[in-house]
Amino acid sequence: MTEPLEPVPHAVALPAGFRAGAVACGLKKQGALDLGLLLADQPVAAAAVFTRNRLVGAHIEVCRDHLARSNGLVRAVLVNARNANCATGRQGVDDARRCCRELASRLRCPPEQVLMASTGPIGAPLPTDRIVGHLDALLDAVAPDGGMAFARAIMTTDTHPKVASTRTEHGLATGFAKGAGMVHPDMATMLGFLLTDLGLTTGTMASMLQRVAARTFHRVTVDGDTSPNDTLMVLGSSRTPADTAAVEAALTEVGTKLARQIAADGEGATRLVTVQVRGARSEAEATDVGRTIATSPLVKTAVAGRDPNWGRILSAAGRAGIEFTAERARVWVGSAEVFADGKPWPDREAVAHRHLCDEREVVLGVDLGLGTAAADVWSCDLTADYVRINADYRS
Repeated sequence: MTEPLEPVPHAVALPAGFRAGAVACGLKKQGALDLGLLLADQPVAAAAVFTRNRLVGAHIEVCRDHLARSNGLVRAVLVNARNANCATGRQGVDDARRCCRELASRLRCPPEQVLMASTGPIGAPLPTDRIVGHLDALLDAVAPDGGMAFARAIMTTDTHPKVASTRTEHGLATGFAKGAGMVHPDMATMLGFLLTDLGLTTGTMASMLQRVAARTFHRVTVDGDTSPNDTLMVLGSSRTPADTAAVEAALTEVGTKLARQIAADGEGATRLVTVQVRGARSEAEATDVGRTIATSPLVKTAVAGRDPNWGRILSAAGRAGIEFTAERARVWVGSAEVFADGKPWPDREAVAHRHLCDEREVVLGVDLGLGTAAADVWSCDLTADYVRINADYRS
C-alpha cells in the first residue's frame, strides 16, 4: 500500500536557526509572492546537486562557485520565480552574482555565502534591479514562521505550495519544493530545499544528499523533460554530530513526501501514479524499469482514460534494458493482478478499472521475477490539460 498524500498545511515549522519569507516584486501577475529567502542565523553547512542538462541556468554556475569558495558554508538562499535566467549569456551570470552580492552586503557576510536559484521561462534577462530593489523588504519579511510564504513564492505552474517536515527526538527536518512540469529524474528534477537542525557537517552532506536524491527526487517524473535549472540543496544548522543513518532517514522521508507532491501536482494531472517494481536483481534495475513505465506516454494516457492496459505496462518494462522473461512476470493495477503465469486475466480488469476511476492515488505494478530488489517511482497521468498549459506557457 502507498501512504496517502497529506493535505497542504497552513503553516510549517522551520528547524532551529532558520528563518524564511517572501515578497512580491512584480515578476508574477496580480501581486503574487515571487521572491523568496531562506536565511540562517549563522553560516551553516550546505551541499547541492544540479541538473545534468547541458543547458544550465546562470544560478548553477554561481552556486557551484560559491559553495567551493565558502567551503560549503551558506548564510542565505535567494529564490526568484517567473524568470529562469537561463540562456542569458555572461550577463545572466553577472546578474545572479550581483543579486548575491547585494544581499550579502545587507547581511554583512561574504558574497560566496549567498546562493541563488531561479525558475520560470527560459531566455529572458533577469530583472535584477527589481530584485535588488526589494531585498530590504524581503529581509524585513523573514521570520521563523515564514516557511509557507517562501513555498508560495517559488511556485510557477504549481497549483499549491509543496512542503513537508518530520520531527525526530533529536531535531527537525523541513523541505520545500516546486515543480509541476519539465520534471524528470536527471538530477534534482525541480527546485528543492531541505533544512535541518539535525547534526550534519560539510564532510558528510554531499554524499548523503546524493543518496537521498537517488531514492526520492530521482524517482519522480511528470513528462520526461528535465529543466536546465534543476537544483536540490540541503542546509544543516547544527554543528553537533548526530547519527548519520537517522539524519539520512529523516531527509529521505521529507524528500519522499515532496517527490510525491510534485507527481500529484503534475501539469494537468488527475491521478498520482505510484509505479511499483518488484522482483528485480538490484534497486538500480528496479528504478530503471519504474522510470521507463512512469515516463511512457501510452501508460500515462491509459491512466487518464481509466484503462487498465496491462500490455502497455509490460511493454514499457520490456524496453527498459533489463533482461527478464515475460512468462515469469506479473502485472497489477491496484489490488487486481491482471497478468500472471504468462497470460492475461481479463475477468480481473473490472476491479482494476474501478481502482483507476475511484482512487486519486493509483498503483501500477510489475514483478520481474528476477530477484528480491524493489523500487517505487512516482508519476501522474497525461491529459489534454497538460498540452493546454504548455502550449501557451510563455504567454
